Amino acid sequence: MATMAHAEHLGYNHDNLRHVVITATCFALSISTISVALRLLCRKITGTKVFLDDYLIIVALAFLYGVSVAGVVLLYNGLGTHIYFVPAADLVLYLKVLATGSFMYPLCIAFTKLSILALYKRIFSIRPMILAANTVGSLVILWCFGVCLIGTVTCIPLQKLWDPSIPGGCINLAKFYYGLQIPNIATDAIILVLPMKHVWELQVPRSQKVMLTGIFLLGALTLAFDIVRLVTLIELSKAGSDITYNQVPASVWTCIEPCVGITAACLSNMRPLFLMLTRIPLKIPSLSSQTSTTATGEVNRSKIVFTRTVRVASSHGEHGDDHSSAPSRLHRFPYIGRAPSVSISIGGAVDAGSRT
Repeated sequence: MATMAHAEHLGYNHDNLRHVVITATCFALSISTISVALRLLCRKITGTKVFLDDYLIIVALAFLYGVSVAGVVLLYNGLGTHIYFVPAADLVLYLKVLATGSFMYPLCIAFTKLSILALYKRIFSIRPMILAANTVGSLVILWCFGVCLIGTVTCIPLQKLWDPSIPGGCINLAKFYYGLQIPNIATDAIILVLPMKHVWELQVPRSQKVMLTGIFLLGALTLAFDIVRLVTLIELSKAGSDITYNQVPASVWTCIEPCVGITAACLSNMRPLFLMLTRIPLKIPSLSSQTSTTATGEVNRSKIVFTRTVRVASSHGEHGDDHSSAPSRLHRFPYIGRAPSVSISIGGAVDAGSRT
């Protein structure tokens, strides 16, 4: 390895790109963690259980944390710095940690895709969708297994990856990167278009169909970043021996791509939260209170639910009269509680299906 003096003579300086990797890592972890947390919060708000797709996305997030931790270790051992300024011992550890990326990255991507496919099966529980999701899921699992298997034989013996003096050989990195990313891009494209036909067959207003389509199409960002990462990997394979410096773009996209995938997988589950925020009343009652006031009466409540259809009857007759024959209007109000339907008389009386 060249000495520092020789490196400076060759035109290398002490500039580094560590700040780029730090920014990308913090962004990826923050956005993906917030997305998964909000997804689970929506489960709490609606009172529904945690589904299989939720568990799968949590596992994907855990592997993203693994990728990020590996990136931090790489930072402390030369990533973003010219290789000529990296001590030999640090470079050996750098290459060993780099080998772990062959396992954590594909596992993160695979669990993200399996989460999306499990969501499709849950929402569109019809035979064609279930069959298609199972088929694509099998391809994703095979892809992940293949990438992990090839990662163990990148060099034979594996020690040659960080010790070039050992006799043996290594695979062509450019071909490996093509084999890694092209199936990844193909399955992303299939997952992207898979639900579109079924979304437009749903018996919901057109505006909701457009919104759902837009949410699912956010996965196109993941597809675009797949392609960008492939380009950076190919450029890395041709960039020469200064791997610790040249690897920064590939490391950045290795964090950003799964982050966008996890976020896109969570957005379609956040609709309850969006509805609650857009329909929030002007006066927000305390969430810790057992009682909230609606119109002119009080009804006991226990937890947040989004809306309730409330029948407002005209005040013909005295209190206690039968209002069943009176004209009425249906309104949707934000409310607190999971109480039975509430009839609010304009005259001031409040009739709840059950009181505590």
